[in-house]
Amino acid sequence: MGCVQSSQQAVLVQSIKEALGNDSELYAFPGDPLYKFKDVKVYNLSIPVKPSAVTYPKTSAQVAAIIKCAVEAGLKVQPRSGGHSYANYCTLSYSQITRQRRLQ
Repeated sequence: MGCVQSSQQAVLVQSIKEALGNDSELYAFPGDPLYKFKDVKVYNLSIPVKPSAVTYPKTSAQVAAIIKCAVEAGLKVQPRSGGHSYANYCTLSYSQITRQRRLQ
């Protein structure tokens, strides 16, 4: 189900959902419909990446909670605020992407 083992992924999914108040508009995971196109949005399709989660926090407290979830799962956190990277540096595998577009 992603780049972490399925039991770890299940724990990550649950912890991120809780961190974001179970607001399904604030997170996405591998297996969700259109995950790769709607949430991951890789620029270079020849470099495969599959982050374990993509989040859309609204507050700095949510960012802190998301980082805690990722650290506990042994994942890197990769912020993404727009733009693109030819080598997909902002969409690393074995990571969790935090998109900044809703952050206030």
